[in-house]
Amino acid sequence: MTAPALVAVDWGTTSCRAALLDASGSVVATLEGGVGILAVKDAAFDTVLQVFLEPWRDRIAGVPVILSGMIGSRQGWLEAPYVRCPAGLDDIATCLAWIDSATFGHIALVPGLDDHASGTPDVMRGEDVQIIGALGMGSGLCVLPGTHSKWARVDAGHITGFRSYMTGEVFAALKDHTILGRLMAVTPETDPRAFEFGVREGAKPGGPGALLSRVFAARTLGLFDQVPESGLADYLSGVLIGAEIADNVSGARSAIILIGSAALSTRYATACATLGVEVTTAATDCAAKGAFAVARAARLIGA
Repeated sequence: MTAPALVAVDWGTTSCRAALLDASGSVVATLEGGVGILAVKDAAFDTVLQVFLEPWRDRIAGVPVILSGMIGSRQGWLEAPYVRCPAGLDDIATCLAWIDSATFGHIALVPGLDDHASGTPDVMRGEDVQIIGALGMGSGLCVLPGTHSKWARVDAGHITGFRSYMTGEVFAALKDHTILGRLMAVTPETDPRAFEFGVREGAKPGGPGALLSRVFAARTLGLFDQVPESGLADYLSGVLIGAEIADNVSGARSAIILIGSAALSTRYATACATLGVEVTTAATDCAAKGAFAVARAARLIGA
């Protein structure tokens, strides 16, 4: 069996996953289903991590551990500092924070990134590691769909800037906590036509308030039977995703790189195809690959 060289843990707000990598950077084992940082009681992160990694106990003694994601936020184990964009692999690797763990010894914690170019600060934690894993030292425009989607520009191996969009969280709030949800039928099936209609509506040109009007149509289209109740949630999702994409793809010089879960990447790929935007989908092990690159740059493991 290949000897493990690194334990990479992607620890977010609501979930935790781990990858075991060998000296070449290949993923040899994974663990899924760990609890997110918000579910950890009394700051018992060391104990929770020990329980999560228990299946690997006999394999990882003395193996370096690196954590990324919201575990390094103010609500996590230790608040790691932000690195200002533009930032490359070496900038991130030289700013690792460190945790003294009773269980795992000296644990490395990947910092977040901040971007002040627009005049309003923006931040990311964990997505930077995924971007490094997906692009290496390349260039491109990336989108990382999620509760708070990120659009990041990478030039010659440096994340030069990014913007966050509360698309997922706004969708959930509008669907579950406003009058828009009253007409929406609960169904496990998706409505591709309603979604694509919403994408086109959301991407239409308009002033700053146009999106608010298009969102309200998730009610009126149902009232007048122009979209079935089973498709209203998909219409709303499409409007928000369409607006997000339209705000970023103008002047894109190459295919957009999708980084994220298969389900969300497929949804964004459909939205991009609806708008005539070319995309390519990154591999699903980006977080592990990125963590390995950071660890090697920081000399946690051999070159």
